Amino acid sequence: MAGDTFILGDSNAICDCCGFQFKLSQLRKRWDGAMVCSKDWEPRHPQDFVKARPERNHVKNARPGAEPRFVGPNEITADDL
Repeated sequence: MAGDTFILGDSNAICDCCGFQFKLSQLRKRWDGAMVCSKDWEPRHPQDFVKARPERNHVKNARPGAEPRFVGPNEITADDL
């Protein structure tokens, strides 16, 4: 059916994807809100509905770090190396 024929109560519309003229009853609303013809219609991908699982990144037996020990210039000798 051409997009320029008269059908009572049905208006002309343009496909948002391909730009061809259709009757409004021939177009479908796609998941992203675009009104498209049957050739350009595609379902939403199931991967869009996957929810991420929360990560459990905790350290067992966590303790505070040791105090830093600063070494002076005369505390290490050549024999220590």
